Amino acid sequence: MIGIDNELEQLFLKAQQNGQAVIKDRWARGNYGCCSTRAPLVEKYRIEINDRECLFYIWGFLAVSMDRSSRSASINKDYRASNYDQKTIDWFIQKAINL
Repeated sequence: MIGIDNELEQLFLKAQQNGQAVIKDRWARGNYGCCSTRAPLVEKYRIEINDRECLFYIWGFLAVSMDRSSRSASINKDYRASNYDQKTIDWFIQKAINL
């Protein structure tokens, strides 16, 4: 899909092979808090794929779950997605449907 990072494509492929895949990143760039401490690495994206469902997490929050038997997606209404996050959710749903 146009505009989706290649790292997400690789993450999906890895999740297909291993059942789960994670990309970690930093919430804040540069120094974090006082001194020169760098921001800790946290889970940016996680994809879980099993026989029953496909799950997509963004920054540790479940963004969308997809039931593989009915091919129905459930988007978490409590997750406030940015424009890019919404594109990644749409991308994930299309990938999960085509499994």
